[in-house]
Amino acid sequence: MDIGVYIGIVKDITLSIAAGITAWVAYTGLNKWKKELRGKIDFDTAHALIKATYKVRDELKYARSPFIPAHEFPKGYDSFNKNSEKEGDAYAFIYSNRMKQVFDATQDFDIRALEAEALWGSKIKEYTQELRICYRQLNISFEAYIRNKYSGNVTFESDRNFKEKIEQDIWVSLEEDDSLSIRIKDAIKKIEQEIHSYLDKK
Repeated sequence: MDIGVYIGIVKDITLSIAAGITAWVAYTGLNKWKKELRGKIDFDTAHALIKATYKVRDELKYARSPFIPAHEFPKGYDSFNKNSEKEGDAYAFIYSNRMKQVFDATQDFDIRALEAEALWGSKIKEYTQELRICYRQLNISFEAYIRNKYSGNVTFESDRNFKEKIEQDIWVSLEEDDSLSIRIKDAIKKIEQEIHSYLDKK
């Protein structure tokens, strides 16, 4: 056989091998790039979610502060000259302003939670939903407290157990060992544990 044919065959084989190696390198590089991109997406999503979670936590704690400074009361409110309607209006003003800060924080939290659910599935949704339940519970308890003020405290006087439950919800205890504080902390801990591995990817 002509040596030129051998050279042609060797050349073809060499080109085939080179093409195969190039394809393998490209495929490997693409997979590595995809993993790095996914790792970055997971990290960014986890980071945004935990920041939003802590913002909700902080706003909930502020909203539940038992101390109400004078500037939080509506302008012209006289604590020494009040009736049930004025008192109801005053506390409705205070707690609606506090809950506005909570709801503003939860809007961002809800967006971040949906992004996380799209990436990681139903488990993270279960944990973020637990935190949502906490701030909805607080809002309901604020509403009950305000209704009691409008009633001239009749509601609480007729049901002391209900009074204690509502007050435990709306006022965080010094040690944060009340039932709602514990529920909030448990919900946050579950979120932290679920996203911990994604934060370690960076």
